[in-house]
Amino acid sequence: MTKDARQAIWPSVPMGSKVFDTLEIVSAKGAYLFSRKGEKILDASAGAVVGNIGWGRQEVADAAAEALTKLTYALPPLATPDRLSLANRLTRDWLPGDMPAVSFFGSGSEANEGAMRLARQYQIAEGRESRWKIIGRDVSYNGASLATLGLGGHESRRKGFEPMMQKMPHVPACYCLRCPLGKTWPSCQVACATELEALIEREGADTIAGFQAEPITGTSGGALIPPDGYWSVIAEICKHHDIVFIADEVLTGFGRTGERMAVDHWGLQPDIIVLGKGMSGGYAAMSAIAARRPLPEALSAAGIAPMFHTYGGHPSQCAAADKVLEIIDREQLIERVQELAPVLERKLRTLLDNPYVIDVRGSGFFYALEIARNKQSLELFPVDAAVTFKIMEATVARGVFTYFGGTGSVRDIINVAPPFIINESEMDMIVVALDEAITEVCSQVEHNLAGS
Repeated sequence: MTKDARQAIWPSVPMGSKVFDTLEIVSAKGAYLFSRKGEKILDASAGAVVGNIGWGRQEVADAAAEALTKLTYALPPLATPDRLSLANRLTRDWLPGDMPAVSFFGSGSEANEGAMRLARQYQIAEGRESRWKIIGRDVSYNGASLATLGLGGHESRRKGFEPMMQKMPHVPACYCLRCPLGKTWPSCQVACATELEALIEREGADTIAGFQAEPITGTSGGALIPPDGYWSVIAEICKHHDIVFIADEVLTGFGRTGERMAVDHWGLQPDIIVLGKGMSGGYAAMSAIAARRPLPEALSAAGIAPMFHTYGGHPSQCAAADKVLEIIDREQLIERVQELAPVLERKLRTLLDNPYVIDVRGSGFFYALEIARNKQSLELFPVDAAVTFKIMEATVARGVFTYFGGTGSVRDIINVAPPFIINESEMDMIVVALDEAITEVCSQVEHNLAGS
């Protein structure tokens, strides 16, 4: 066998997109990616909505290297200086209310599953052993493990795994443009929220351990903002039925939506918050869950210990995340997002003049465009047209990386979530690239459909 024949295939299964199958990124700095071919590409999605402080910060690398040199590894339940520093920073500066119980994981999937387990263990500790179901939402994504696939509402990622996973009960998404209940705001009286009460009645409150959802739906639905009153209704229903309220802030936390946590937009106090992505800014593969004081106290009194993962809270990763959060505050990057978010929104909303852009929605530095064939009927392009990936390819050809969204039935979503350091001229670059790419791709697809 020749040496070339033994080279790895990457991606291991080609994804059918030039962006993923042929683009090799060799370095990144600030808000830009640099390819093997020498292309300079503006990262308009901060990777997978991860890179809040921008790429290539030497002080973060130095903090991680110093921690790794001092302490290579320690069993996750043990205290270390880096774990304590990060946990204290989160509790003191970032989390709402009294949430002192912090546990570290690797991916957002791990942390979301950890939150599911914690909700179940809490109900057992409180003597409610019949409670095991975690209610999720349609048009949602909470992770790629079998447990979180069953919790989420991402059809295309669940496909084929149905026999292997426990599908959890779902309530409708707060998707006002295409209301799953056929209603309109405000006459709907937030029926998507009151559906939670109806579902609990059908399932039986004595079977429900928790309700878990993103405060603002992430890339799966494309920045779905709940209508006024939605979260207050949800929170009250959970409290009334002793259901653990879990906020999945993996994507929306750490300033991404313009507040420290997205729940802060509504003054919410979840029982558990799931953290990830922006916590380490892409500098470490790290996530976490944090819980209100009554949960760990109940587990402790019942002699129940939560599970941990081998690499949870690795010292170098904690040090990197701690430094990222320090930079966000030191450079007042959330204040910068709050100042520039209206500018970004105004520029992006000019894309509504494009005949194929039917919605622009979002908050802070997290926005999404929904693409359709017809603005009046909201008719989608055929699935096999692969409009989203083609638009991504077309923006990359124009020097801008954008990020796909959707779930399968919900599709042709383009997400814009730049690093917090981006400037106004770079916002203009994003808008121009999107406008040209959407027009080029959709016009060509329309032409092909007319000729078929």
